[in-house]
Amino acid sequence: MIQTEVKTTGKSEHLVHVHVSQGDYDAVYAEQLQKIAARAKLPGFRQGKMPPGLIERQFAGKLLEETTSELVQRHYSEVLESTGLKPAVQPEIELPAVQPGSGFAFTLKVTTWPEIELADLGKLKFDETEVTAGDADVQSVVDRLMASQVRYEPAENRAAVQGDRVEMDFVGYIDDEAFEGGKGENVALVLGEGRFIPGFEDGLMGAKAGEQRQVEVSFPADYQAENLAGKPARFEVTVRTVAAGVPPKDEDDLATLVDFADGAALRADIRRRLEAEAKDAGHAATRQVALDALLAANAVELPEALLREDVRQTTLRVAKNMRQQGLQPDRAMFDDPAFQKEVRDRAERGLKLSVLLQAVREQAKAEVTDDDIEAELDAQAQQYPEAQHEEFKRWMRGQPERMQELNEQLLEHKCIAYIVTKAKTKKQAKSLADWQSEQDQGQEK
Repeated sequence: MIQTEVKTTGKSEHLVHVHVSQGDYDAVYAEQLQKIAARAKLPGFRQGKMPPGLIERQFAGKLLEETTSELVQRHYSEVLESTGLKPAVQPEIELPAVQPGSGFAFTLKVTTWPEIELADLGKLKFDETEVTAGDADVQSVVDRLMASQVRYEPAENRAAVQGDRVEMDFVGYIDDEAFEGGKGENVALVLGEGRFIPGFEDGLMGAKAGEQRQVEVSFPADYQAENLAGKPARFEVTVRTVAAGVPPKDEDDLATLVDFADGAALRADIRRRLEAEAKDAGHAATRQVALDALLAANAVELPEALLREDVRQTTLRVAKNMRQQGLQPDRAMFDDPAFQKEVRDRAERGLKLSVLLQAVREQAKAEVTDDDIEAELDAQAQQYPEAQHEEFKRWMRGQPERMQELNEQLLEHKCIAYIVTKAKTKKQAKSLADWQSEQDQGQEK
């Protein structure tokens, strides 16, 4: 039997004082005593045969620790259920310096999600962006494909020119010493694409199949390999073949190269993909301003413990991602005030939006149905060949974390749609090309 007393110490901060009866304490104490006795070893006694009194004297600290741990774990859920508190972070456990004369006492420091009264959504004002994909967007993709889907045919006895594909072997030298990573065999290079060190492709202009050339270049000062950066180098090159690029004759020919029946089918697929991209772009733009308006209209006071835990988890994720990419996390980076501020600002915005969107969800009575999930899986499957659609959907259903993310995205989408229907919005239309241009300019800043 337990008794609880809740004291609210601040917004979203609570202390839950718990008293466990002497009978419960004695029962758990006896259980832990038996467990320790079964595995304890002392000279002169067989394992499991030590007198209980000796166990209590020799393992008093461990016995108290394990009894306390078991009592807290056993009553943890019961305590929270009896108080109605829903922790936002793992509660802290505190033990009093002096236990009561009867029974056992402990305190849970519980941080809950902030409770808010959602501001009138009808007073929010923002632009609802509608992005459309038109004929010009489709033609732009067709033009890019016509330029990139090139067949290469051998150019016998002809000197290489811009746009030709050269296959070659090469060995690089610095100060007449071959350097690591400077050797290649059967390497294909399209002249003019700028994939190699500046000056390398220029050194192959006019070369013919079977010709050997010496190309002298300098590695850029900011080259990724520090041992090569800024150094002059010589490459001994053997040109194996020279091939001329032959573009598709027409759209039907292009369609064949990219596995479509004809040009019309290719254009239809391009349009479908661009329309889906435009729809996502319009939602992303509207989502951003809707969330900004929601934040501006609602004051949310976050408990420090919740914010601190989110910052900690974010920092751990950053370090983990760095390790997965083969990078060693730098302590100085994590200690940098600018980094810490950015992480804290992001955490604060994300947590406030979580609180607000939960309130929107409750007001809208928004739920994700099986039909919603099936429709989204169908939409995502379109990025794969038709024969792989069902395979993709089966794979997704077997990924619990991805399905949880999908559910959360759909739920947020419904909340945003609800905000849009309630708010005072003004529609602005943009072409997909204009929207993409804005995104590119934003990334350059």
